[in-house]
Amino acid sequence: MRTKRTFLPIMVVLVLGAALSLRAQATAGRTFKVKVTAEQANLREKPDIGSGIVQQIPEGTVLEADKKEGEWFFVRYTLEDGGVIGGYIHESLVEVIEQAVAPTPAEKAPARAIPRGERFPASRRAKSSGSDAPHLEFSVSAGTGWTAPRDLNDGAQGFADYHGASLGIPASGPVDALHLATLVGLELSYRVSPWLSMGLGVDYFRGANRGRVGFTDGVFSETLDTRPSVSVIPVKLGVRFYPGKGFYIRGSLGVYFAKAGYLYRLERADSWQEWKGSATARRFGAEAAFGGDWKVGANTSFFVEAGFRMASLSGFSGQDVYRNSDDDPLIEAGTLYYFRKEGADTRIYPHLFIGASKLVEEVVVDSRRAGINLSGMAFRAGIRYRF
Repeated sequence: MRTKRTFLPIMVVLVLGAALSLRAQATAGRTFKVKVTAEQANLREKPDIGSGIVQQIPEGTVLEADKKEGEWFFVRYTLEDGGVIGGYIHESLVEVIEQAVAPTPAEKAPARAIPRGERFPASRRAKSSGSDAPHLEFSVSAGTGWTAPRDLNDGAQGFADYHGASLGIPASGPVDALHLATLVGLELSYRVSPWLSMGLGVDYFRGANRGRVGFTDGVFSETLDTRPSVSVIPVKLGVRFYPGKGFYIRGSLGVYFAKAGYLYRLERADSWQEWKGSATARRFGAEAAFGGDWKVGANTSFFVEAGFRMASLSGFSGQDVYRNSDDDPLIEAGTLYYFRKEGADTRIYPHLFIGASKLVEEVVVDSRRAGINLSGMAFRAGIRYRF
């Protein structure tokens, strides 16, 4: 009897132990694995986008997940010193690569789950939160753009045609028009989320074209140099939205500080004369672009972008300087005007000059303030550094 009484408690203990062991194994089997697909994934203390960041996890890292709450996975991450931390990561930043038992949103964390980030001591959390997390971004870019400042181009061509009509000798060819410009840009932005970045940028956009035509009849010879030019410094606020990995759409609004210039220089064998003007204006403009970037370093990426600029400016003011080989220069301050003037052959030719007042002459028609349209396509490439 004593043997039976002793054996019965032992059997109960063994059965209970086996049941608890099987339960623990079943619980362990409920974990699954996810892989980070974003360049940097935030491990957060709570399943909330506004929650504190416990750790920055690089792309390609495989994590063990214990559960899913709505759109958030509760995962464990092993630190370099061997420690393990737990936290929440959004489903858009990872993909499930191994799943033994499908989790349910309402499932509670297993008993052996690692504590959440907010339960760590403050000193440990500061060590793992990654003070060098890439939130700020600095970009440098260069490229080329297309522009069509019609009044500037028409003014240069009109001056050549008008002068040819006065001489009775047509120009040797058309005046070269201004279309291409170069640009460089800087931008400082803040990555609000994996999908959104906001920043302040500044560009320098300049185009100039020097052309030369001749007037000759075998006895008389003269040349005309023309040089329409434009330079713009847009200061703009922009937003980049990433609908997919490595691809973004950008929009910006800004103030465009522009400078327009012209040069008409006539040269003969024994004399010369020239009209040179420069005027400035500012106005709001906008840009829309799309692009892609590729990671080339831990915090560095290369990007290319194509976009369209929308900016049309008027109300330019400045001064015109007239010089010749004999007299002192004459300077006239005023507004940049576009007008059409009747030539010696009774045809009407466009002109662009800076004058103190609007021209009112019998041979002048359609006098108005000049407008410089800077709208056009632009292409750029650059480096973006995250720190």
